[in-house]
Amino acid sequence: YYCESYGIPVLTLTNVTGYAATMAEEKTIAAAAAKLTAAFASATVPKVNLITKKAYGTAYVTMNSKHLGADMVFALEGAEVGMMDAKSAAQIMYADEISAASDKAAVIEEKAAEYVKLQSDASQAAARGYVDVIISPESVRKQLVYAFEMLY
Repeated sequence: YYCESYGIPVLTLTNVTGYAATMAEEKTIAAAAAKLTAAFASATVPKVNLITKKAYGTAYVTMNSKHLGADMVFALEGAEVGMMDAKSAAQIMYADEISAASDKAAVIEEKAAEYVKLQSDASQAAARGYVDVIISPESVRKQLVYAFEMLY
């Protein structure tokens, strides 16, 4: 709310794999996530998000995603955007096939690679409209400056 009060644009650097799943976190995470979500959703200042590595699940949505009204979302080359990490998804989606395999680790790796290609790759997120531009690390500063100049 401080940025909103003084008209300061918001830049969010996102690298999140999800919320901690512990008893202690369960007591406070819902209220904290709700406050952060409300702050991003109600802000009228320019909001830019840069996904640096991973952006998974509802933790990603809370971190100034397009779903909350981010004006621009950039992802670095090789970033992953999705519901969960590929290995966990593969273990859930292909549990029967993995349990029947003689080399379980190889099947998990194969299915995880397929999942990344089809679901978690930043280019897939861009195709779905969750990411505006995939950029190289060398161009981050230039792209962010252009974005804020455009949004101001």
